[in-house]
Amino acid sequence: MAEGGALRRPWHGASDRPDDPAVAALRLQRAEVEALLAFRHAEPGEEENLAWWRLQRLRAARRAVLGEAERGRLPALPPPPAHALSWWQGVKFRLKRLRPEEERPPRRIAARLDR
Repeated sequence: MAEGGALRRPWHGASDRPDDPAVAALRLQRAEVEALLAFRHAEPGEEENLAWWRLQRLRAARRAVLGEAERGRLPALPPPPAHALSWWQGVKFRLKRLRPEEERPPRRIAARLDR
């Protein structure tokens, strides 16, 4: 430990500070990376659709705890799979008006995500 008991990194002693925004941001970043890996390795079809929406939900949660400058530095989400979007979301995606972080999953997918 550093002099005077000060922590050198925000994740040192993280279990002692569960409500600290820096710790919450680190945990959400780790969860988002794991969700991205799950999406990349998911089988095409329903599994891939669910993995993309899980990733999207984690990104939305992570954006909520980050500052404006940090939000701007986040990389874009990977494009959604072919059947992961509702009809209207698909139209917005083709017109480049879709903001994935602000969307809600279609009902058929939301029901499976909440299980």
